[in-house]
Amino acid sequence: MYRVQGADQKEYGPISAEQVHQWIQENRLNRFSLAERDGDPGWKPLEQFPEFAGALGPPPSGLGPTATGGLPARDAVLVPDPQAAGRTLKAPAITLIFFAIAGMVFAVSGLFLKGFFMGTWIQLIEQMNLPLDDNARAQLQAAATAGIGIFDVVQVLVGIGLNVVMLIGALKMMKLESWGLAFAAAILVMLPCGSCCCCLGIPLGVWLIVLLNKPEIKTAFR
Repeated sequence: MYRVQGADQKEYGPISAEQVHQWIQENRLNRFSLAERDGDPGWKPLEQFPEFAGALGPPPSGLGPTATGGLPARDAVLVPDPQAAGRTLKAPAITLIFFAIAGMVFAVSGLFLKGFFMGTWIQLIEQMNLPLDDNARAQLQAAATAGIGIFDVVQVLVGIGLNVVMLIGALKMMKLESWGLAFAAAILVMLPCGSCCCCLGIPLGVWLIVLLNKPEIKTAFR
């Protein structure tokens, strides 16, 4: 039986030689990962265990055997359990899905309720006695009575497209697939054009960016 040390300085094990072979194949361990065998105290790189030489393959060109103790622990590779990473991302990913769907609904409804929103905005300005010159008032009234134009349609399509990217990124995030797309979705939710409520999208995006950049989560993505 063996114990291995991860880049997070935690020990994992005891595990069998077969499990070590599997983790090597999954790139969760490499030749510099520190390990200890039962009955053979002392941590050393996996490349110093003859039983794993075949799985590790020859060292890269120009890289000879390491000294006892191997490279620093930060160079060891151990991807934590992907299930743990998935549980960590589940809540923010579901929240991101809600934001994406709400954003698409908001974009479509805004297209058909444009006149209503603009009329409500004019009434609010008048009720609050806010300063509004005749030119600005005329522009607002013209916007309230204008029909749906090409620019409005393009704006809605762009908003829907961005929210679709957010939705796909959130779904990929829950499956631990495509880290780049998941990160892009975290950025988009913070933008005014990508979220139906930017003030709430900013903390969600920051939360996601922090989580996605954690080594134990980033390396869990396929």
